[in-house]
Amino acid sequence: MTRPARPFLDALAAHPILFDGAMGSLLYERGVLHTRSYDELSLSNPELIRRVHADYLAAGAQVIETNTFGANRLALSRHGFGDQMTRINKASVALAREVAGDKAYVAGAVGPSGVRFGIATAAERRTARFALAEQIDVLVLAGVDAIVLETFTSILEMETAIEVAKERGPRVPVVAQMVFDAHGFSDGGLGAAEIADRLIAAGADVVGANCGIGPAELYNVGVAMVGRGKPVIIQPNAGLPASIEGRTLYVANPEHFGVFARRLLKSGVRIVGGCCGTTPEHIRTMLGAVRMMGATGEAPSVAAAIAAPAVSVEAVTRTQPPPPAKVPLAERSRLGARIAAGELAVSVEITAPPGTDLTKTRAQVETLLAGGVDIVNIADGPRASARVGNVAVCADLLATTGVEPILHVCCRDRSFLGLVSHLLGAHALGLRDLVIITGDPPKMGDYPFSTPVFDLDSVGLLRMAAGLNGGVDPAGKDVGGATRFVLATGAEPAAHDYERELRRLEDKHKAGAELIMTQPVYDPRTLERFLDDTAPLGIPVMVGILPLASHRNAEFLHNEVPGMSIPAEYRARMEKAGSGPEGRAEGIRIAQEALAAVKHRVAGVYIMPPFNRVESALAVLEAARDRWRPAPRPAPVPPGTAPHTAR
Repeated sequence: MTRPARPFLDALAAHPILFDGAMGSLLYERGVLHTRSYDELSLSNPELIRRVHADYLAAGAQVIETNTFGANRLALSRHGFGDQMTRINKASVALAREVAGDKAYVAGAVGPSGVRFGIATAAERRTARFALAEQIDVLVLAGVDAIVLETFTSILEMETAIEVAKERGPRVPVVAQMVFDAHGFSDGGLGAAEIADRLIAAGADVVGANCGIGPAELYNVGVAMVGRGKPVIIQPNAGLPASIEGRTLYVANPEHFGVFARRLLKSGVRIVGGCCGTTPEHIRTMLGAVRMMGATGEAPSVAAAIAAPAVSVEAVTRTQPPPPAKVPLAERSRLGARIAAGELAVSVEITAPPGTDLTKTRAQVETLLAGGVDIVNIADGPRASARVGNVAVCADLLATTGVEPILHVCCRDRSFLGLVSHLLGAHALGLRDLVIITGDPPKMGDYPFSTPVFDLDSVGLLRMAAGLNGGVDPAGKDVGGATRFVLATGAEPAAHDYERELRRLEDKHKAGAELIMTQPVYDPRTLERFLDDTAPLGIPVMVGILPLASHRNAEFLHNEVPGMSIPAEYRARMEKAGSGPEGRAEGIRIAQEALAAVKHRVAGVYIMPPFNRVESALAVLEAARDRWRPAPRPAPVPPGTAPHTAR
């Protein structure tokens, strides 16, 4: 049967990889009683196992695990199938390979023997070792692409299993995953770093954790394992199990998994997937994060990304360095003029409405204009939500109010060709300021099944836009005149993988980024470090400020949003203030303090008021009155004409 042409470890070195989700709990949800041997179903009900594999493949899984978690002789004997061990493992590999073809890898799943190694006699350990060895031997001979040792609670048994796997298949990669408790400890109180070191010393090619706990808890385990010499895999449960009407259910929703997949991958974890309670829907929400965090923007075809050396559409933009911009920064827009003059640039982010009526949005902009703010950010489907297209909102506001919009452009929803057209169309409408971001995968909101595109990431899109500023499209063709975009990019000063964030900024700078707009920053020390470390790049920085709305809001941002870190002192203040007007007032005071601490080191500030409360943004800006000169009201600009650059 066919299989991916690229060896598993080679693909892993090139880009992150997505494993499938649970088998046992999904079979239970599909009506198989827990008293059955799930592994034996590969013989008695192969169509059911085939459908599970196919559902995970359709959801985007790039590795399919065989239905053999409990298929060693000792475990099978408890159900009376010990003598069927070889048949069950061979059939399970054949089913997985039939479904996976060349679209996904097949990993032979191996669980613990069932022998309690910590108190077992020498004879019992030898029996367990033999049971693991003969199962692994069958899986290797059947042609799996990797052996996955998972849900082990004994480090001694795991070390034995790794040794056996290396003996039976020295060229077959071994993935080793231990179980951890909610406090981040495994067998005998061992921490994640120590476990990782022991797994590596035993010979594992990939180390990590699965089962036991949910994504929030396993996140800390994964972070502790990163950087110790081998790739890391994390496969959490869908939260902790609950008994509902006599059934054992897992209640962590798929959207939650999408968020933590991105956090895990940004922290340096290379493989994500799911364990007990996860379903194809959980895996589907993780696919966007895996694509987004790839080294290049992967094509929608998972098979193409895995089966052959990737030739991304981003490579088209690498054929030659972008030509220099022909129009000086100061002449492109108000924002460019302020940055070039060394004045404090100020913008406020407005979220486009979910419906077609822009009346309220225009009124919010009118309030900002009256307060002296003449530049606004319009996000591009924030949190993957369905809203009025931001290019339409920007063009409308420019024409009706004269405010200068900063257009966010993310790579999630448009193909390579679509992005070229989008940028040219935005310029034709008179839009000059761009914030170029990779974008969140469609893991939340009302349309989680929307397919993420990610033909390019932010680096590739910056390179494309810089080329347009030089008058040529990505194919090197003249576009009939240089565009006049100011090219901004996003950054996370509190990123979990801070070194990676700095490396990405270097890449973005080389690709054409002229301005950095940060995620919200609350700790001045975090921003000071970021400004010091990015100073050699010579790119001006606009700091993001998000006034907290309530204590609950503060805790959510701190714990659930990647790149956000709110000092304990501020969270305690918000807890004391609570919610409502008192909470909002305290959030404004905290934002003012954060701005006051850094306003003399940054080129600008952009405020992200919760729920478009623009009055909150104006209140925060009071802290920068000594540096910020409010602008007079601008005149409306007809679509297609160049915006004003003078105040």
